[in-house]
Amino acid sequence: MDCRLYETKLARHKIFKDIKESLHVSDAKLRNLFEFKDDVLYVWNSDENCLYSVNLKRLEEQDTETPYQKLHLLTPPAFSVEHVISSECGSRLCIWGSRGVTVAVLPTRWGRGGLFDSGSQTVLCKSFSLDEKFLYLQGEIHRVHWHPKSLSHVLVLVSDNTMRLYNIGLKSGPKLVKVFSMGPKPAGALGRTVLESFGDAAVDFTPTPDSEHLLILSGNGDVYMMPCDLDNKSPLKTKLKGPLAMYPPADDNYGSESCAITALGGVDIPTLVVIASASAVLYHCLLLPNATEVDDDSHALYVVESVELNITMGDEQTALQYVCSVHLYPVGRNTYACAHSGGVHTVTLPVLERLADYVAADEGDTESILQAICTKPSSARYLLRTSGESSRVVGLAVTPAPLRTLLILLSSGDLITRTLEPCNLEDQLYKELQLKNPTLEQDDINAILKEKQKLPFISMIKEVLERQASQPILKLDKKEEPSPKECLELLTQATVKLRNEYILRQQRALEVTTRKIAALSALGAQHRDWLADLKKEIENVHHQSTVLKQKRALVEKRQEDMKYRCSAVVRNLRAGGSTGEERRLLAELLQHQRRAVALGDQIRLLKELKEQQQDELRRWREEYKKKQTVLGKSHSDTIWSILQQQTSQISSLIEETKLLKDQLGVV
Repeated sequence: MDCRLYETKLARHKIFKDIKESLHVSDAKLRNLFEFKDDVLYVWNSDENCLYSVNLKRLEEQDTETPYQKLHLLTPPAFSVEHVISSECGSRLCIWGSRGVTVAVLPTRWGRGGLFDSGSQTVLCKSFSLDEKFLYLQGEIHRVHWHPKSLSHVLVLVSDNTMRLYNIGLKSGPKLVKVFSMGPKPAGALGRTVLESFGDAAVDFTPTPDSEHLLILSGNGDVYMMPCDLDNKSPLKTKLKGPLAMYPPADDNYGSESCAITALGGVDIPTLVVIASASAVLYHCLLLPNATEVDDDSHALYVVESVELNITMGDEQTALQYVCSVHLYPVGRNTYACAHSGGVHTVTLPVLERLADYVAADEGDTESILQAICTKPSSARYLLRTSGESSRVVGLAVTPAPLRTLLILLSSGDLITRTLEPCNLEDQLYKELQLKNPTLEQDDINAILKEKQKLPFISMIKEVLERQASQPILKLDKKEEPSPKECLELLTQATVKLRNEYILRQQRALEVTTRKIAALSALGAQHRDWLADLKKEIENVHHQSTVLKQKRALVEKRQEDMKYRCSAVVRNLRAGGSTGEERRLLAELLQHQRRAVALGDQIRLLKELKEQQQDELRRWREEYKKKQTVLGKSHSDTIWSILQQQTSQISSLIEETKLLKDQLGVV
């Protein structure tokens, strides 16, 4: 695909004009509402709670602008969407935020243009939420990844220091398979705050390039390793290794505010781990077996280099100049992108190319290559600098090889393209249902569990409006008047309390309600369109039914006429009232029938006679072949004597002839 397509047709596409209003967000969280998979670009619209998709291959082939499609979810997410990620096969999309995860099953693409549902403007997608009640009310989601060894499993890292594995490929709906503990589990919101302040909570994780392990990053910079094994059904056997040793050791453990981790490399070279801190410092570490440990499966991180990003922000963000969240996105084998509040960086690592040469080199060349591994440092490139809320990065996608291009979506609706250089709640409910009614069938239990996992909208509003602090009753002495300072402090505290505990929560409730109304309005409009289409189809069916009824009446009338005529013929035959001509014709037919029978008998006799003569002829030929002519002894002797006489006569004649020639001198 030509890279100029992204800068021309795609950047001016109508999809970004229509989605512009939904990209403005009030908080400063990093988002990625962008996904590019199998030549299809997906963008999340938070106002309509649906996905916009455009087929870039069809856009490249056609001269006119290709319209985008709206993918409405059957159960739209009730939370604020922050990320959209696609499965490896491209048949599912995972839409998640800090308060929930929704998986959308994409419909099949067919037709000439490879569009969803043969190019319909609006398409309904099957979707379902994962553990909606727990994830919305009990914790905050830090990271979601598809399982590296399965297309039907999703890994969710939650703020309670656990990683939850869900199976989404079951017919009965998604199911929680395992819960992995990443460390001490906090008790309540206060416990999570304390755990995060000490940096003991897991903040991010990533699979290794060989898909054999998961690397989990804690806020204090510790890295843990866990094997990716779906066959292990016992959660007790899953061993969490770590924290991994880091060499050379550092007093601050290479940053105390780590926020992101990713892994680069391949199967044929060692894994290079990238750890990002909130101070915009990146650490490149090689994941190698630890030589100091007895266990062969233990690993350690060897820090190769550190890269400090030069992030420039506006004047209003001076206080956040050295505290900013970073998201890491692998771009290629030796390149990754960093998205932050100040824009986008890309970092290229030459060390990976050197490692590939080191692995493929002979023993004599290893020393020289090993010395040259760290001679060329990594290079960071500031691709895009943003300032202000109107130009915040809300989406980042990478086009496939060979010429990779970064597609960056801003909150203003502009598309920038830059080419790169080369606790199991379900089990508990299941047990309760079985104890209350043991006669329930498995399908009924699954249906009840599915209904109980749904989160009512009233519960969301209650959770939003719930106050975290109690307001005491104010009791003043009526005899003494409070001083103006006390009155001002009391008024200020009441104003702050009213703003934080009431007004802000009312605004959040308004946002949730508005989002719900927008989603329901979009679904309602789509349902009305589908209802109109169904009414048209019903009218067509009624019209066809009327036509078929008329044809059936005509056929029935003709059938009755045929039945009447047949009945008349049968009655005449039974009455026997035939004319003389009919009797004459009948007699003639009977005579011809008798002649035909006689001729048939004669033909049969002739065939039999023919077969007999053929048999006799064949038998005579076989006997003639068997005959042999033999002469007697007397006849043989006579013939032999005659032949001898003739031979002697011929010899005498020859001699006489020779004598005559000699006498006459004839040569």
